[in-house]
Amino acid sequence: MSWISEAQKHYEEYVDYYTSLLDTYIDDRILEMAPAYGQLQEMAVRHLEYVAKKYVDEQNPDFIPTRRWAKKIQEEYLTKIIPELNLLNAKLQPFATSVICGTVFYGANTTAYILEQAARCAVTVPNLTKSGVLGVIANPWLPDGATYSKRIRKSVDLVAEQAEKTVKELVTRKMQYSDAAKELSKRIDESYYRGSRIIRTEMTRANALGTSYSLMENADIVEGKYRDATFDSKTSAYCAADADYSKKYPYDLDYDTPMNPGLPGRRIPNHPHCRCRWVAILSGLGIKNRQKAAFDKNDELYYTKAASYDEYAKEVGLPSVKDMVNADNPKKYLRPGETMEDLRKQVERKRFNGQIITVPLGLDIHN
Repeated sequence: MSWISEAQKHYEEYVDYYTSLLDTYIDDRILEMAPAYGQLQEMAVRHLEYVAKKYVDEQNPDFIPTRRWAKKIQEEYLTKIIPELNLLNAKLQPFATSVICGTVFYGANTTAYILEQAARCAVTVPNLTKSGVLGVIANPWLPDGATYSKRIRKSVDLVAEQAEKTVKELVTRKMQYSDAAKELSKRIDESYYRGSRIIRTEMTRANALGTSYSLMENADIVEGKYRDATFDSKTSAYCAADADYSKKYPYDLDYDTPMNPGLPGRRIPNHPHCRCRWVAILSGLGIKNRQKAAFDKNDELYYTKAASYDEYAKEVGLPSVKDMVNADNPKKYLRPGETMEDLRKQVERKRFNGQIITVPLGLDIHN
């Protein structure tokens, strides 16, 4: 039976490898967004320079700008910049759709391959179609009812709001042109950061979703799944706590999917830039203790035998998971429309009318 005890270890090592490939892929895809934002930045500053020359440099020093006059210039500037924003959005939407859709397939296919290699048996690859995947990622099944498309559009719209404000500061002489240009460039850089964060976070969600679909197709050899969190000082409190919890009490295979949505603080991604992933527990094997890559307090890589984040934290002198959770702001794990009550919600899975459903813990659905 020695090979059985090694199978879970090999499975987790494969997950590490393919997750590292995905991380590199995400970084490369995000860099592809930079030229589009660079073009927007160039055009926005160029139009701002035009406004400065036409309405500020040649204006009588004694001229007192009125609110209506400033508003007229703002509107004139926006008529020039909005087409550039629409062009940026038109580039980002299909790009985001393509990489997110591809990441779902990546998560599903690599998980099936990993299962096959680790368990040494035939597996079932999910029968995913592009139209089906697009339907899943486009539907607002998340609690806030927003999709990646809406989030990207909102990020781009914020540039218009900032541009309008900057033009007003410029023409009312509250800001010099050089300062206004720097401020506008800075805000567009921030929009690029927000766009990058959205793409990175949604790709993490897509990979977790693809992984779950593959595990669901192979339920005969998989007992459950647990959250695997990065062992370093950047890991959030609730990710660390859920990683330790789910190793003791693994989740159902369909947990955190449209069929069985995850709970606040216990889903992937838990927050922007979440680095967690789902790891399967192969039937009859349990979780194999092995050395895991980790980072010490100086961000130096080393390998630890710690079986939980709590053990790792004690090893390197970081706060315990309990202390992290007590010091954390739980509201950052909530999405619009969710309350603190949702964060504390406890649920369980029960069979009703031939189907497995999620219900509040302790609810008797048969009476």
